[in-house]
Amino acid sequence: MHEQTVTSGHITLTQAAKIAPGRPSTNCLWRWCRRGVRARDGQRVRLQHLRIGGKIFTTLGWLEEFGRHLAEADTKYFDLCEAASHAAAAAEPPFQRRRRRSKQDDRAGQAAGRELDDAQRELEAAGI
Repeated sequence: MHEQTVTSGHITLTQAAKIAPGRPSTNCLWRWCRRGVRARDGQRVRLQHLRIGGKIFTTLGWLEEFGRHLAEADTKYFDLCEAASHAAAAAEPPFQRRRRRSKQDDRAGQAAGRELDDAQRELEAAGI
């Protein structure tokens, strides 16, 4: 198989796919050039490329820049999410201890339930 020589730092997308982290396909690199990747903050980041005739070229620098821009956009988003989380936590009222129900509370609740049942039976007997 004949490898194309690299001139002036430009490499084909096929060559870039072989050396890119994660070994993405050539088609994936073309999508990164054409459509880009949407970062977590909604920003679209594209791989810089150069088209000469029917061939698409990029550089190692452009590939690294693409990854760096994508990571920076994600970091900004994560920092905003963390700040919003801290702000929401600060706005919440402090933790309040719930009072534990006692046996006396349980008995009072049961007595109230019996009174309601008795009242309902009286109303039914009266035809109401």
